[in-house]
Amino acid sequence: MSKWADYLISEAEYDSNYLISKIKQHRDNGESISDGEIIDRSTLANNLGHGSKYMTVYGALNKLRIGKNVRYFRADGYHYIRIDHNKVNHDNLGDLPDISKHEQEEKPALASFTKPKPIDETKPLSVTSSAFFAEPAEVAPEPAEVAPEPAEVAPEPAE
Repeated sequence: MSKWADYLISEAEYDSNYLISKIKQHRDNGESISDGEIIDRSTLANNLGHGSKYMTVYGALNKLRIGKNVRYFRADGYHYIRIDHNKVNHDNLGDLPDISKHEQEEKPALASFTKPKPIDETKPLSVTSSAFFAEPAEVAPEPAEVAPEPAEVAPEPAE
């Protein structure tokens, strides 16, 4: 299974100015997701600035649902972290659960989840495509036997 991103964000906490104060990030190992660690906003902005890829993720009932790519932009000397392309002076990671609410509850960690495998969807062939594939393949034509004919006109000698 391929990685979704370098890190997945499962929870966030905002301050009164709608700026992220901290998030819970999980390393995407390809087949599984690590236990989460809490990092602050400056660490997140620094990681994004150095090329780390982040995505939001939602977990419930032993299933993971991937969210959106996390982007950041700089305006008026500040970094803003968002999942959309709006150039607004506050952060937005969507409707992720709040860290402070979940610190009080006992919930299983995302690490107990394995990433879902993509479902290979098979579709029945239509009548026309079934008929098309049932036809025999074209046979390559055999080359015609052509013998070169002798030239009737002799070239004139050069003077």
